[in-house]
Amino acid sequence: MSSNIQIEWSDAFQEDVASIIHYLDYQYCSVEQKDKFFEKLMKVESRLTIFPMMGVILQDSKYSREYRKVRVGKAYLVFYESLLDEKKVVLHRMLAQEQNYDVLIREEAPIYNNEKQ
Repeated sequence: MSSNIQIEWSDAFQEDVASIIHYLDYQYCSVEQKDKFFEKLMKVESRLTIFPMMGVILQDSKYSREYRKVRVGKAYLVFYESLLDEKKVVLHRMLAQEQNYDVLIREEAPIYNNEKQ
């Protein structure tokens, strides 16, 4: 079965994956363990191209987007958005399950004010 759904990684998702790899390096994980992590991630991406609505919807009124989450192995959650009209799935964050994702998923860019208070 062929799917035209494309997977897109957000900047935050790329940073999350890089930090996970850094953590695995810090823990002196073997190349096989890192490969296993990427195999699990690729498996989730493959399933999302076929079943883009498979994840559990985040039930929070503060999000204007319909975020979904799906597990990667035992340790991580991928938060994504299905844009079926554009035929793509955007992976927004990849977080450890024990992290407080409520404060880590932001829809708007922060606005900084240079004025002294």
